[in-house]
Amino acid sequence: MKLKIITDSTSQVPAKFAVEKNITLIEPTIDFDGGYKKELSEVDYEKFITKMRKMNPVPKTSVANPQDALEIFEQIISDGYSDILYLYVTPELTNQIAPVKLAYKKIENKIKAHFYSTGHAATSQAPFALYAQELLEKGESITTITKTLDKLKSQIFTMGVSTTFDILFRTGKIKKSAKLSIISTLMRLKPLYLSTLDKGFGAAGAGTGFGSALKKIIAKAEEDTDANIEYNLIVSHVQNEKLGKKLENKIKKVRKIKDIKYWEISPCVANSLGYGTVMITLYPTLNTLK
Repeated sequence: MKLKIITDSTSQVPAKFAVEKNITLIEPTIDFDGGYKKELSEVDYEKFITKMRKMNPVPKTSVANPQDALEIFEQIISDGYSDILYLYVTPELTNQIAPVKLAYKKIENKIKAHFYSTGHAATSQAPFALYAQELLEKGESITTITKTLDKLKSQIFTMGVSTTFDILFRTGKIKKSAKLSIISTLMRLKPLYLSTLDKGFGAAGAGTGFGSALKKIIAKAEEDTDANIEYNLIVSHVQNEKLGKKLENKIKKVRKIKDIKYWEISPCVANSLGYGTVMITLYPTLNTLK
């Protein structure tokens, strides 16, 4: 068996990193600069981030084009692979799996696909691809890989903070009112996000300023993770590495951290969370995974 690992670009695995690790990314699209474009390979990231601060309403996003998925499958077949393991985003947030399965129907007699729902989204999804590839390099079978990923599902912690409530107003997730707008500004409220298994991201209150927000993130991390386990850390952000460093330093005081990665949040996710967002993802090192 020659297995190829595929996941969604919204997992925040950077394109260059994915190439280095032999992971293929399926890209959803975003309506930007004159039409729907694939979020990594066709969108100018710096241009998008600069414009997103003022775009109202925010751009619409869509699942991957089935033709793009088909071309990816055909290239994988051409490269001599016999099997595909597609680690996809929780269907609670998006039906990204649909165009991929549609494309697969056209080549299912040429390659075998294994579809695995991670139950997570954004950087909570990334560890599945990282560990699947690591296990594959060690010669593990598809059965062993998926059983290991099953253990991982309940042990991932992702939480983040955005700079203002403005993005929630513009996306319509919170109905804007003059009173709420004034209160959020005067109290310097920073909305918090929390990833939940099989549900994706949801609101987790707010901090009165970044100091308060970071304290709440650390407190929640201590509540939801194990002090006896060694973790890897992913810090993802929308041009706010400075705040990410502060959060990294705080989490290292309460949890044992081995590997640390800093990744920029991709356009489709940044589009929902807003400029200045910072998220941390903690996941057990492979040898401490229970």
